[in-house]
Amino acid sequence: KKTASRIFILFLISSWVNSVMKDLINHPRPYNLNESVKIGKTGGPGIPSGHAQQSLVVWGSISLWLRNRAFTYFTVFFILLIAFSRIYLGVHFPTDIIGGWILGALILFIIWPLFDSIESFLKQFSPVILAAAAVAVPALLSLILASKSSVMSMGALSGFCVGIMLEKKYINFSPAGSLMEGVLRYVFGAVVLMLLYSSEKFLFSKNVPHYMAYVFIHSWILSIWVAAGAPWLFKKYRI
Repeated sequence: KKTASRIFILFLISSWVNSVMKDLINHPRPYNLNESVKIGKTGGPGIPSGHAQQSLVVWGSISLWLRNRAFTYFTVFFILLIAFSRIYLGVHFPTDIIGGWILGALILFIIWPLFDSIESFLKQFSPVILAAAAVAVPALLSLILASKSSVMSMGALSGFCVGIMLEKKYINFSPAGSLMEGVLRYVFGAVVLMLLYSSEKFLFSKNVPHYMAYVFIHSWILSIWVAAGAPWLFKKYRI
């Protein structure tokens, strides 16, 4: 449970950094220079590759947690396969991939070892201060070269951190249980999450005033569901 939360937080931080770096560098993709090479569908600047960066961060953190040689070999192969697919689809240059790997490795190997120290440091503050910081800091960071993806990342990070605190204080859900219970939780949780996610197109459009604020709030709600809403229902109905 703790490891899953750490991986998700690391993923969201990495996602925000990737979005900001893309907009800061504003490097074209291969198909921007030659449309005929494009096979896949994507948008925005090219470097650093989000797929390369995020695959290294997520699968790398799982490998650091498991410390299993066979799984590490699989992780390396999987990361390389993802990188090759991005070049094959014509959506990234090799340099975009390398940039994503470098940025992902820096985020992974700097933040992952510090999680215990960060959590110990945060324990000295009251829940009210932590909750306020969990809202204010991501909200301020989302203003830096704000794009939909960067604001989504920070909204999700804010909601997830607040949700973690609520879950720990009021719910304390245990993920233990049978395989069938795990499958039911996953299916139910994912279905509700996708319904909430798809609700964006019905609730507001890009043309509404303060669109980015709506994006932040929408992502915040999604993560509250993941961190606290779903665990509360699972515990209440003993799934």
